[in-house]
Amino acid sequence: MTRSALARPNPDSVERVADVQVTDVTLRDGGYLNGHSWTADRAHAVVRAVSAAGVRRIEVGYANTGAAFPSPTLLGDLVAAAGPATVVMMAKPFGDEPDWAALAGLGVGAVRFPVAVARAAELGPVLDRARRAGLETAVNLIRVSSEALGPVVGAAVTAAELGAGALYVADSNGSLTPHATDELVRALCGAVPVPIGFHGHDNLRLALANSLAALRAGAAHVDASFDGIGKGGGNLVLELLLAYLRSRGRDDFTVRPLAPLAQVLRDETTTRRRQESAAWAAGLFDLDIDQAGHLFSRSFDHILAFVDAAPHRDPDRTGDTDTPPSLTTEERK
Repeated sequence: MTRSALARPNPDSVERVADVQVTDVTLRDGGYLNGHSWTADRAHAVVRAVSAAGVRRIEVGYANTGAAFPSPTLLGDLVAAAGPATVVMMAKPFGDEPDWAALAGLGVGAVRFPVAVARAAELGPVLDRARRAGLETAVNLIRVSSEALGPVVGAAVTAAELGAGALYVADSNGSLTPHATDELVRALCGAVPVPIGFHGHDNLRLALANSLAALRAGAAHVDASFDGIGKGGGNLVLELLLAYLRSRGRDDFTVRPLAPLAQVLRDETTTRRRQESAAWAAGLFDLDIDQAGHLFSRSFDHILAFVDAAPHRDPDRTGDTDTPPSLTTEERK
């Protein structure tokens, strides 16, 4: 078989790249590495570079009234720096709410609400208030790998009925596989009449594979951050995703404007390197960030001992009902 024949994709396996929307989460998710203490200069550098790279949705932080970043003044400046890109904010749905009209007045275009599967039915009032202010709304179902498929789909249907304009699933624990991602996204696309998005974490170095599986299954939105910086195992690497999409015909994306961020975000990318061994251990056993938090401060040898002592999991499950390994016994010594 010739190389060209090997490279020729099966039409049924091709990712739907022509219309995929990329959301950059460098400032919001990457803020977990520095306590959301971005300076104005660094935040501007991120937004300008990401917009210049062709990304048209940029998530800059949390909108709740108690969030320290960004301030209203800086938020207005970041909207201006974003140019043609839509500025997106995350808002915790059951905390202190922002002034939705004021956010819209500053130029914020969309808000995303992260919620556990079990609480999706409670989102109606906050979705309605944000939507009446003129904001696009989306719901992020978090920690989906720890749930069975049925409840995730049910929560998605409920969120759509309550008015969510888009529905994201977040592999918060970094524990999904491409097979499980495909199964989940296909089920959601068949059940929910709004666009589906995928937010992957890279604990097992599967964020790109999982995101491509999501696109093949019908997802329309994908999240990523520069160098993959973010909570836990980090996110899908933005520059890798854009390069992949460009190589598949998306000439509206370009990676060269991202180069200066390697220096601007040096401290955060170094911090992420220190998390990696603990992150893949957490991904292997589907531990959420709170359960796994202890591992991130331990030695590599200690983490490997924890892995050796942990119980087996069933392969390729969207949710796993087995008892997760304890974080309160031997590995705490």
